[in-house]
Amino acid sequence: MKFQIDSRFTEYLKNIRQIFLYIIDECNLDCVQCLYKPNNKFTLKNKQIDLQTAKDLIHDFRKMGAVKLTIMGGEPTLYGQEEEWEPLLELIQESKDLGYEYVRIDTNGTFDSRLLEKKEFRLLDEITFSLDGPTKEINDAIRGENVFKDCVSNIKKALSLGYNCNITCCIHKELIKRDEEGNLFLDRMIRFAESINISRINFHDLFKAGIPRDCWSGEIDVSVDDWFDVWSEIQELINSNRYSIPVRIPQSFTTKDRFEENKKYYGYCSAKLGERALIHPDGIIRICSLMIGTPYGIAKYYDNKIVWDESYTNELGDHDINSDTPCTHQHKGSYLEPFVPVCVSFKPEQDEFVWNKLAWENKKDIKALGEEEIKRI
Repeated sequence: MKFQIDSRFTEYLKNIRQIFLYIIDECNLDCVQCLYKPNNKFTLKNKQIDLQTAKDLIHDFRKMGAVKLTIMGGEPTLYGQEEEWEPLLELIQESKDLGYEYVRIDTNGTFDSRLLEKKEFRLLDEITFSLDGPTKEINDAIRGENVFKDCVSNIKKALSLGYNCNITCCIHKELIKRDEEGNLFLDRMIRFAESINISRINFHDLFKAGIPRDCWSGEIDVSVDDWFDVWSEIQELINSNRYSIPVRIPQSFTTKDRFEENKKYYGYCSAKLGERALIHPDGIIRICSLMIGTPYGIAKYYDNKIVWDESYTNELGDHDINSDTPCTHQHKGSYLEPFVPVCVSFKPEQDEFVWNKLAWENKKDIKALGEEEIKRI
């Protein structure tokens, strides 16, 4: 191992499957809803992870068992841009040499298109482009002028070069409105992704849920009541095979009764599973993305050490690790009645690398399984 690692860290992450490497905190956009703004706007030092440290980190996490790597930011294509992206390309090459089974990058899509032609960049198993609307009017109101045009142009070039391209989209007020034909713009977004031959679309929710990112989501969030109706409508279309591409959409909430019926299924929680780690330039290692922009994490890395956080800022402090509960980090006030929040990564029947590795859908009908089968799950 390259780092001297606290045994409590390795024990907690004994089932690790994936890491999210936030390689740089800088970004060329200023999106309304960005939950990373506290990191992008204010960091005392270490706005990016130096290349050797990044390589050592992915080495050790691979040794621990991680098989999927997501390279993120800020905007990760800014990493080493002034050097023709050599540090970024070297990191991608290193990850494949180390044996990561799935390596992806999450980008706003406004990068210099020459990057797509680099042979190391072509090693990526997936490029995920962030786009928040099926038209420039909807998208650019949130992400900035000409972002729709530049992002879609790079998507089309990437597809022409044979890349596996996904779209990530935030669910905001404009997307739950309806067009002149009565169709949800959320449905229009999926249809748009289909029309340009995207492999898959992944949605993220935006709710005022009593978490730090609330301060950075502007006034475009969706109410719980509105979302439950919209989610049910879209989920029915998914279940009816109305879309030609996989759609990953967060359920976000369920009723208390439904949760109680199958805690094993609805109790999905990355913090309790210990299947991931989020690594940031400021030295904090987190588990839950809802803690980004806060001092909370589970460990810090520095001076070739990974040190377990023994203070009140350990994000696991409020978790009942051995119980299946609604999301611990989201506010559970009376306004949610009769709903309870589930993990933001809880997206039923999703086609996703780690979700499939965990065989999570097997838990859905857990009451029908025998005791031995439940133990195996």
